[in-house]
Amino acid sequence: MPKHFKPPGEDERLGAIGIRKKKYLSSTSAASSEKVTRSKARAATISSDDYILEHSRLYMHRRSPAEPSADLLKALTPDPDLFLPMPKPHDMDWLAHHPEKGQTFEQFVAQPHNKPDAKRNIIHLLPLRFFEKSVPDDALEALKEYASYFFLGMKVKILKGKYFAKKVVHRKNPDTGHTQVNAEHILLNMLGLVQENSYCVAGITLCDLYPREEWNFVFGLASLSSRCGVYSLARYLPGFGEEEEEEETEEESVASTNLIRRACLLMCHEIGHMFGLRHCIYFKCIMNGSNHLMEFDRKLLFLCPVCLRKLHHSLAFDIVERYKNMLVFCEKYGITDEAEWLRHRISKLQ
Repeated sequence: MPKHFKPPGEDERLGAIGIRKKKYLSSTSAASSEKVTRSKARAATISSDDYILEHSRLYMHRRSPAEPSADLLKALTPDPDLFLPMPKPHDMDWLAHHPEKGQTFEQFVAQPHNKPDAKRNIIHLLPLRFFEKSVPDDALEALKEYASYFFLGMKVKILKGKYFAKKVVHRKNPDTGHTQVNAEHILLNMLGLVQENSYCVAGITLCDLYPREEWNFVFGLASLSSRCGVYSLARYLPGFGEEEEEEETEEESVASTNLIRRACLLMCHEIGHMFGLRHCIYFKCIMNGSNHLMEFDRKLLFLCPVCLRKLHHSLAFDIVERYKNMLVFCEKYGITDEAEWLRHRISKLQ
């Protein structure tokens, strides 16, 4: 967005989801809706007491395994206690520096993107090592578990780790002094690791990343067309990115609650891009862009209604079951704020 980013208003947010308030129905459109025949009923809008679900036609002709329903409308209606509108960015935030127009649900369906099918239905997690420690197995297992809940319906598997130090361009960051690896070069080296049954391959590393020379760092980078993505945990806790001989302290445990939360958030954000989801500008959402760690930490582990509808359109999961699985995970790892959010959300949907 330009520096004078104006957050979308309520009508624009609802339009991005593909719902609208009933009071906006004109008498003409209400009268015409009564004339919808049985053969065209599936293309008609779905309504509740206050809102109407639009774009039912986008579920027809095998565009989606999902079905529009009253339950879907209920899940997409933004609860003001849980889904906060996108505020004006601070000076150093993503939207203050990166112009983005957003992506509505209707635009998402119209734009080309990969879709899971019977052949490509596995999310592969790939541990990557360059000049630093390997990602611990317990952290990988936690990421695998959360990915299986977030992308409910997809299989998630961990591939054998790869050592890429001699295959990629790297540099010393002038500010931190840490070694950084060029993320674009990593993606090029990952191309041959995409298997026939891979929906995508997500590389995970403790090495710091940068996308191009003029950038200081990047949390992650994904390529939709190549089905590859890579993300780094290097900046999340003190000690990450240290040389391999450095001894890890208890405070720097990769399996700590804060790191698990951050790692899951970044993983799902990057894999979300590989499902065709662009950065969200409508609500506080896991798909918001992040320019720095404080901005990253302000996000929750969940999709807003706009982005939830996009992913549901592709995977047709049971929305309440998905939230219940995520609640089990958050309680298991002591992610308390998200657990409370999920309890509230589930209680409203049941």
